Amino acid sequence: MRTVVLVAAALALAWVSAGCGVQPSEPIGGSAATGALVYLVRDDTVVPVLRPTKQPTTGARALALLAEGPNGREQAQGLTTAVPPGTAPVLSGNTITVATDVSTLPEVAVSQLVCTAAAAEPLTLVGGGHRRGPLTCPV
Repeated sequence: MRTVVLVAAALALAWVSAGCGVQPSEPIGGSAATGALVYLVRDDTVVPVLRPTKQPTTGARALALLAEGPNGREQAQGLTTAVPPGTAPVLSGNTITVATDVSTLPEVAVSQLVCTAAAAEPLTLVGGGHRRGPLTCPV
């Protein structure tokens, strides 16, 4: 009986130390999906939303996705945007240039733009002959 217990214990120890037997592998069908973090609005507050993409996304690409507004799924979740249509944000260095007067943008729209650009450094918002900044993401 003692031999059976010792053999069972040895087998259990071997099984636990070997793991479950599943080896790490590459994602099926190519590289793993990545995402773009855009900031949308819910109840007058900016909230981060991860949009799946097939390749890594830069701050400039994330701003372009923000300019498209919330997609159908995001709208169904009650998400909106305060960034006016046609704003066309462009990120260059630490400056976001928009096709509208930045002095008239609501604070929540400014937060959306600055947070979505995701720069480590403070950003300046430029448009309509005005400048706002340097600004950092308040979230």
